Amino acid sequence: MPLPASKIELLDNIRSAYEKLDHEFTDVPSNMEKNQHISGHISCCNILAYQIGWARLLLGWEATERKGLQPAMPAKGYKWNELGKLAQSFYDESSSKSLKQLRSEFHNEINTLLQWVESLSEEELFVVHQRQWAGEKWPLVKWIQVNTIAPYRSARTKVRRWKKANQI
Repeated sequence: MPLPASKIELLDNIRSAYEKLDHEFTDVPSNMEKNQHISGHISCCNILAYQIGWARLLLGWEATERKGLQPAMPAKGYKWNELGKLAQSFYDESSSKSLKQLRSEFHNEINTLLQWVESLSEEELFVVHQRQWAGEKWPLVKWIQVNTIAPYRSARTKVRRWKKANQI
């Protein structure tokens, strides 16, 4: 997937991917929202918990660096080769929440994330070395894309297949 070429394109892509994914949950019956039969043995609630978790990490890395501190990456207590455990922590943290509650949280996280992106300059988004947490190889736009647009599209495909298989 090519990177967006401008901040406006990035914002549009995030909004579009978010809206399409969120829309998939409008007709999921409450008795199936925790059904773990989506590809990867996850549920609709798990999918949203995962997206919320990564949005919070992304925003947290930024907030931590702005305080002059070094963020734990990907998260405190986790290494990059433990992303499955990290995902499970997102699922566990939200296990008591309904799909409706998670959709509301997801909406709030997206709004916060969009406000953050809007506050960034083109240089901050597209030039490497703008944040220590982003490392030496990727500009912020790449980090944002791989934690929003790409997984939202992938999740939407999984949900659509599950809904089709279950005639939802």
